[in-house]
Amino acid sequence: MKFTIEVGEAEKHTIDFNFNQLLCQLVIKVNRKEVKRNLRLIDEPIHETHLIEICGVEKINVRIEKERRQLLGSKCRVFLNDRLYKFYEGV
Repeated sequence: MKFTIEVGEAEKHTIDFNFNQLLCQLVIKVNRKEVKRNLRLIDEPIHETHLIEICGVEKINVRIEKERRQLLGSKCRVFLNDRLYKFYEGV
C-alpha cells in the first residue's frame, strides 16, 4: 500500500506512506525526509498506529492507523488533529 497526502493550510507538508506486505517493510516520510522505518521478519500485527507531529507555522498531529486483513491487503485511516482525513484500502 502506498499513498501520498498533502497537509497544512498556511504551510504545506507532504506525507508519503509506503508499506510492502510481502517484505513487511514500512517507510513514512515527511517532506521527503524519513521519519519512521519499520522492518519485521515475521508476524505482522493486526492493528498498529503511527503518530507523527509536524511543527512549523501550524502544529499538525497525524495519526495513521493500519489494520491488516485476513489474507492480503490492509486498511489505513489517516487522522489530522484527531479528525478522520482519508481512508485507504488495498494491497
